[in-house]
Amino acid sequence: MTDPVHITLDGIIPSNRHILHGQGIPPNAVINDKITILIEKSLDIFSSEAHPCCIAGDVSGSDFDEIFRGEGQNEEEAPLKTIYPKADHLVLFALTMGHEVSRRIAGFFKNNDYALGSMLDTVASLAADNSVGFLESHVAKKLAGNRPATNSDVVLNYSPGYCGWHISAQKKVFQYLHPEQIGITLNDSYLMTPLKSATGVLVHGDKAIHNFDNSFSFCRTCKEQTCLERRERLSAANYSTF
Repeated sequence: MTDPVHITLDGIIPSNRHILHGQGIPPNAVINDKITILIEKSLDIFSSEAHPCCIAGDVSGSDFDEIFRGEGQNEEEAPLKTIYPKADHLVLFALTMGHEVSRRIAGFFKNNDYALGSMLDTVASLAADNSVGFLESHVAKKLAGNRPATNSDVVLNYSPGYCGWHISAQKKVFQYLHPEQIGITLNDSYLMTPLKSATGVLVHGDKAIHNFDNSFSFCRTCKEQTCLERRERLSAANYSTF
């Protein structure tokens, strides 16, 4: 069974600092008026065109066994393989920023307005990331109300396509969660439409289960290195709700 999760725009709009970082602009750089205007335009367009939607549902460990296995293409050493069996709670999720903002991004690139298209793309990507963070906090607070808490409990997300969990597992996620109900579809290459969408599993448990060294073979070709940020978030304030 899945439930809708209400995500407000106010809670996911990225800051100018994060937008600049997402554009590869160093913190000490001098920002000219053209870049400032691009950021303002992108935020205005995103605020008017984005329509965040999210569904989430509890999943048992036995059901997640099959979802995680996916099409059998996971890396043997995928960290999630040893993390989720130790979890206290598992929640599958799917969320999207909606079709309109993706259409606007595509339209800017089609019309050769690469600067605005790129800036809006960054804003939408960061907002989707912030939505996952919001969902982590939402689930943490919900679970905190249902059971005695400890300061070491956290909720972290893991998504197909990262850290050795093969992207083909998206097929099993879709079969279980049915994100089509909020307008997300999956193609034969396991890519989602709209592009600014995310799926995965929220793993609730002691923070120790989430610790792993990024020394796996697939880490060497990873461009995102999100696990480094993940380690910092293990002690973030939104997990103090437990």
